[in-house]
Amino acid sequence: MRNWQSSVRRNAAPALKRAGKFVLISALTYGPAGLTGLAVKSVARRPLKILLAWALEPLIRRAMRGATARWNKS
Repeated sequence: MRNWQSSVRRNAAPALKRAGKFVLISALTYGPAGLTGLAVKSVARRPLKILLAWALEPLIRRAMRGATARWNKS
């Protein structure tokens, strides 16, 4: 009975690690654009929308990279 449980643990750990990396990379890739899109939606004036879209995404991307630098190896 213990034999199959230990094999499940051995096989599940690498799969969970791979899934975690995928989630982290996806969040770093698509997260800043999504947050910027939400911020731009709430602004009514077009010049301010353009300025927010231009300035906010790189700032959010830098903040997310700094927050996840421990796990992000690239």
